[in-house]
Amino acid sequence: MRAHDFIIQTRVELQEKSQHWSDEELFVKLQRSYIALQFALPFFIKKETFVITKGTSDFYLSKKPEQNIGLSIDGVNYAYTDIGHFYVDEREFTYTFDNDRVLFTPAVSKDVNVIAVYRYHEEIKTLNCEVAIPSSWYKALRLLLMSEIYEKPTRNSKERNLSTHYMKLYEYELKTLKQNKQVRPINITSNYQRI
Repeated sequence: MRAHDFIIQTRVELQEKSQHWSDEELFVKLQRSYIALQFALPFFIKKETFVITKGTSDFYLSKKPEQNIGLSIDGVNYAYTDIGHFYVDEREFTYTFDNDRVLFTPAVSKDVNVIAVYRYHEEIKTLNCEVAIPSSWYKALRLLLMSEIYEKPTRNSKERNLSTHYMKLYEYELKTLKQNKQVRPINITSNYQRI
């Protein structure tokens, strides 16, 4: 679905007697909502393969990573650490992200193959861009957009409660989406008895 079509569908629910919000204003709010939804439910995953040369201890990714998944250099799995602890961490085979750059230790002693897997955020740049999320997430995105729209009251301060209303609906939809994931850990046992 294109961003323009999403805005048209949302505009129907605004029940405006006259057009209060322009398409550009709604588009800016849609961009913010799209990024916020991806923070709550990370979706975009990228796997990149590189060949890095001897003595190298960093390389650049094509996207800015937002969440770590894994790094393997020449078949050795590296442990992730945040950038604040990277330089003081004494463990061997660690890595971190610095914007779109990957730093790892120790530096490689020969030319090696690297596989990096990470999550990143997509942006909607124009009204003709695709809203590239699963269709089951459209409701959550719409509710978050409605919350953004009603954050500032249009006529009087009594309408401010609509933002809270849509935010609560959005949080409920997020909870439902997380619970209904098709791939979830199952058969997790505990040493304690349920009473």
